[in-house]
Amino acid sequence: MLRTPPHFPVQSHLILIGIMGCGKTTIGKELHRTMNLPFLDTDVAIEQEQQTSIPHIFATYGEDQFRDMETNLLQQHLVSSTSPMIVSTGGGIIIRPENRRLLHAIGFVVWLYATPDILFQRIARCTNRPLLQTPNPLQKLRDLVEERSPWYRETAHMAIDTSDLTIHEIVSGIMDSYRVAMNQRAYHK
Repeated sequence: MLRTPPHFPVQSHLILIGIMGCGKTTIGKELHRTMNLPFLDTDVAIEQEQQTSIPHIFATYGEDQFRDMETNLLQQHLVSSTSPMIVSTGGGIIIRPENRRLLHAIGFVVWLYATPDILFQRIARCTNRPLLQTPNPLQKLRDLVEERSPWYRETAHMAIDTSDLTIHEIVSGIMDSYRVAMNQRAYHK
């Protein structure tokens, strides 16, 4: 689904959003390789900035402090950047309304999604997902998808169900849609 935004992004970053396991990092790295644009993974950037892991940040400072770090990263690194880049965000970056507005304004936002069962298959063995460290991680994942989907939908210019697509199909669809959106933006300036 590609929808024409009511206003076009000020900058031309290509931003990937979605719940954990939807493919943001994998697709982001492939877009980086294919499009030859810089790649920023917001979780990795925060880990480097804080010199510790996301699970450690959650355990030590809590989720609210981590969300503050995400907002600061958006404001400091992406708003001021004049060169387009591929950005893979953390799954919860859309929780805060100011982040949703920022993301929508600074780039072409693509929501990658899949069913909770497929997401769970993809991340079942991961131990670095603090929100899934519960007795029933599949149910927690279902709850997160239900809670966050309206926010992803609100933020995105485009949505792609990654459940049954190859990496190549997803990347091709994103690249074509990004080009169309950037051409429309240039035309409407």
